[in-house]
Amino acid sequence: MSFPAPKLKSPELPQHLHRRLACNQGAVRAVRFNADGHYCMTCGSDKSLKLWNPHKGTMLKTYSGHGYEVLDAAGSCDNSQICSCSSDKTVILWDVAQGQVVRKFRGHAGKVNCVDFNEESTVVVSGSIDSSIRCWDCRSRRPEAIQILDEAKDGISSIKVSDHEILAGSVFCSSHIAPPSLSVALWWEEHTPCHLPLPPMCIQS
Repeated sequence: MSFPAPKLKSPELPQHLHRRLACNQGAVRAVRFNADGHYCMTCGSDKSLKLWNPHKGTMLKTYSGHGYEVLDAAGSCDNSQICSCSSDKTVILWDVAQGQVVRKFRGHAGKVNCVDFNEESTVVVSGSIDSSIRCWDCRSRRPEAIQILDEAKDGISSIKVSDHEILAGSVFCSSHIAPPSLSVALWWEEHTPCHLPLPPMCIQS
């Protein structure tokens, strides 16, 4: 005689405040966990990026190198590097332990709103108010982007990178009369060794 398998409870969202961090960074533009959730990064309007142990409330390191407020950050899969973006139009790749700038990528024509690593953390993907998404090779010394996706109709506000897809969010006005509408674009490639969308294909809704 077999018994029915017990129903698994769906995960619940947190309902109670665990800890409050006194960042002292002016306005905090973004907060991001690292890959394993043990640490988090805060992006401040005072041009700084800070690394925290949020479970203990301990600030571990401050990263300074941007010329204007830091808008987003992401941690690499092995926790050895952080990428960040700023209103100064740059993307910076940081060495976590040393707190030093490894690479500074330039090419966007406006402030860079969002940034993410690919799954292997070999490529940094950034989205800007200039309506473009740019892909930067972390392993080479080439200063220019290895790919530019410019199908968006307005500034890129958010991006998410998976093994073979880049999901981007944008806000654009379709005409002078219609109110602003939301746009979500998806670029993908079925078989790409570096797991990037070459050539790009776009779906907008």
